[in-house]
Amino acid sequence: MSATISSRCLPSPEFATFTESSFFSRNGPDAQLPLPEDVRARSATQSKWTQTGVQPARFQELGLVVKFGRAPRVTVAEGQCLWALRRALPNFPVPEIYGWTHDGGDVFIYMELLHGVTLEERWETLGQTERSSICAQLRVLVTSLRSLQQTPDDESFLGHVNREPLGDIIFTDNETRPPAGPFQSVAEFHDWLSLQIRTGLEVHWPGKQPCEIPDPYRDGLPDDAAVTFTHGDLHPSNIIISVDSPCRIVALIDWRQSGWYPDYWEACKAYYTAEVGGEWMEKYIPLFIDEPACIDAFDDYARAFGY
Repeated sequence: MSATISSRCLPSPEFATFTESSFFSRNGPDAQLPLPEDVRARSATQSKWTQTGVQPARFQELGLVVKFGRAPRVTVAEGQCLWALRRALPNFPVPEIYGWTHDGGDVFIYMELLHGVTLEERWETLGQTERSSICAQLRVLVTSLRSLQQTPDDESFLGHVNREPLGDIIFTDNETRPPAGPFQSVAEFHDWLSLQIRTGLEVHWPGKQPCEIPDPYRDGLPDDAAVTFTHGDLHPSNIIISVDSPCRIVALIDWRQSGWYPDYWEACKAYYTAEVGGEWMEKYIPLFIDEPACIDAFDDYARAFGY
């Protein structure tokens, strides 16, 4: 029987502290998660602003890392996703979630501080055998993730785990674009994609509305694709591996773009974010996920969105 996730059974998006988590068993039942002002202060001593926002604050003494910021870069949906995955797939390697809160417009997600390095950091030191082993482990994880099902009492949808709009960076980098869902079907999602890339082209098609402008890519998207749970950014920078050998995957991180997508999305994003012609794209991605037939259409839409 397949594991399931229900959007109806997620913890409150407003505030959550998981007292049964290892944070409290490790630090004592009277331990407290750092206040938002303490998180900001710690972050200020550790990192600076980057193009993607503030880096998470690390509390080594507590075995804790806190990801914080504003939507769409940081949302409670990511914390709810980690909570759901740990329960639906207990052996799936993701950071343990300790809680979340809001303060001053920012979302704070309290998570396990992992011991390891990113695959990106260690890649050049790995031999072919270890690289292939990591990809074999990834294939098992991707297969496990794709086996997840929505519960029968949860009407089928495409969206974040909590039924919020999809958070893929392709959609969320432009704040003027309407929310990506949630959608009731793959066809509805594809129609939304199609309408978005035609909106604004009216100047080139006098007298026509966006929905009347031809879309040369639409037929390349398969409306009969299954809906599967998707990480959305299987880049080496989001794969934490062990420092020692034999090399093993410690966790997959950065689930902010995750959710229920058409089954081709995971592979298309992995290929699209890889260096064109590089060995990760040409040799290693095919070891953990199959290239879908619609990859060219996906690329066309991603470029049309300006990604």
